[in-house]
Amino acid sequence: MTFANPLGLLGLLSLPVILGIHLYHRRFPPLEIAGLHLWAVESEVRLAGRRRDRLPITLTLILELLAALFLTLIISQPRFGEVDSVTHLVAVLDDSASMSGGPPGEATFREQAIEELRQRMDEYGSDSVVTLIQSGARPVMLAGPAVPWSEAETRLSAWQPQATRHNFAPAWDLAQQVADQTGQLLFLTDHIPTTETNPAAMEIVSVGRKLENVAVTTAVWEFDAATGVGTIHLRLTNLGEKAADAQVTGRSGSTPIFEKAITISAGGKSALNLTVPGGVGKLDIDVTSPRDGLVLDNRVQLIEPQVRTVGVAVELPEGPARDLFRRSLLALPNVAVVSADAADLIVTTSDRLPAAESNAWWLGIGPLNPSEAARKAAKNLIGPYVIEKENPLLDGVTLAGVIWAGVQPVTQEATPLISVGKTPLLAQLVGTRAAAYLLNIDLEQSSLSESPDWPILISNLIELRRSDLPGLNRWNYRLGEGVRFRLYNGLVDPADESDPKPLMLVHDGGQRTLPRGSVIDILPPNTAGVYEIREGDSTVGRFAVNFEDAEESNLQLLFPGGRQSAQPNPTALYQIDPKYSWILVAATFLTLVLLLLNWWVVKSPRTAA
Repeated sequence: MTFANPLGLLGLLSLPVILGIHLYHRRFPPLEIAGLHLWAVESEVRLAGRRRDRLPITLTLILELLAALFLTLIISQPRFGEVDSVTHLVAVLDDSASMSGGPPGEATFREQAIEELRQRMDEYGSDSVVTLIQSGARPVMLAGPAVPWSEAETRLSAWQPQATRHNFAPAWDLAQQVADQTGQLLFLTDHIPTTETNPAAMEIVSVGRKLENVAVTTAVWEFDAATGVGTIHLRLTNLGEKAADAQVTGRSGSTPIFEKAITISAGGKSALNLTVPGGVGKLDIDVTSPRDGLVLDNRVQLIEPQVRTVGVAVELPEGPARDLFRRSLLALPNVAVVSADAADLIVTTSDRLPAAESNAWWLGIGPLNPSEAARKAAKNLIGPYVIEKENPLLDGVTLAGVIWAGVQPVTQEATPLISVGKTPLLAQLVGTRAAAYLLNIDLEQSSLSESPDWPILISNLIELRRSDLPGLNRWNYRLGEGVRFRLYNGLVDPADESDPKPLMLVHDGGQRTLPRGSVIDILPPNTAGVYEIREGDSTVGRFAVNFEDAEESNLQLLFPGGRQSAQPNPTALYQIDPKYSWILVAATFLTLVLLLLNWWVVKSPRTAA
């Protein structure tokens, strides 16, 4: 027996105190006298003092001793053996996609890991508790902390490993915090980590096995708006030691779209380019191969890309610059020349600044001052040019050998993107509602339009504007990629503030609310499949997330085994609420009963015979 509060045993000192009081206490029972007149003369009788008598065994003495004993036990809180201590297993589950694999027709590595957990909990006893932590870039506590196995086992149905290759350290750190000094640490995986240092007190059990596997490592859907035909680009990789035969099928719902049989050499790759008609919407691609060890990387769901046309209004005066810009736009896909009211991008002279309320992008082309005197005073430069390479507008722009003509002083407040010394040549205006760029140049005299940098610069500008249009910019993602899209143009939400429509992300029957804003970022989804963005009852867009990780699909490095903990702690037990707490409650109740009974005995009058 142990005591949670040993100092409470000092209450046992009350027992001899009670005995001493009863030993020296002299009681004079009240006497009823019939004649009060016989006591007319008062007399004081002095006694010799208290003396020790034989201890009277009375009901009051017994009640007071029992009450003091019960109170002492309640305060000291006795513990009988280890009835309130159980084994606490803190298990980290490897959420890597390879854990979903396994030999064809046999239990998967995930199922073997669950069976290992079940056997451990059977050994520890039915009273033991467990905490389950799922690894990942953001570890998740799947069950716990410290819950019975019956509860944790039901939570395991939600564990479907699909994560790409990731670091286990965050999950290990969380497990150590939960375990502290009272938990047994266990890591269930399909391979023994070699490059990471696991906690010294953690035991590692691997249930993996070396397997053959064929995986889809790249899946891209391109759509040509001019022809109305799409092209699927697939790359299949044989991550095995033997040549593999594979059957590739594509369906839209129940309608077959294509079917192809291929053979991939050992460790080799095979690229497929498959034509699909427009208007399919969604495509399910399946790859089947004998001896395939992982099904997750054999299935791909793709959403058909949508045509996002950029409307450009060219408001340059008639002349070579206007013709040059129009020819450049004709060479770009999905670009339409429209009026300024319907334009996403307005190209005009630099003296016509963008309207304050406009959401359209703006490109102003020099000369900044069109007067004859200002044009004669302008400078012609040949570099060296300082280019802001981190800006995507200048991706691929080098300006090698370019003569930049017609450079004039810039009076507007702007951020230089291309400059010579302190003179901006291409700059982004500051304080405008939409993106506005100023091109300090005279195109009729400059050689920029004749260099390879001109079509690159214009293409970058168009694609940047296209990516900033409302709606999704991409429709197919890999697991681990974040999703960003624009909900509306400008900074003011056009939704009715009196009845705002909720923005929801829907997937596989579940949904979660997204915060409203002009630009919305969705954290990388951790489950493959098709996701839908809904605003009220309308659909904003759909996108697909697929598992494409050649490193994780490689099952050649998996093997069974284990690694014992370097610092085992078999005696550490987890304290739970005492199962005999009802005894303390009963003792408290009995103590109160004894005190009340003792009070009644002491206060009850005694009748003399």
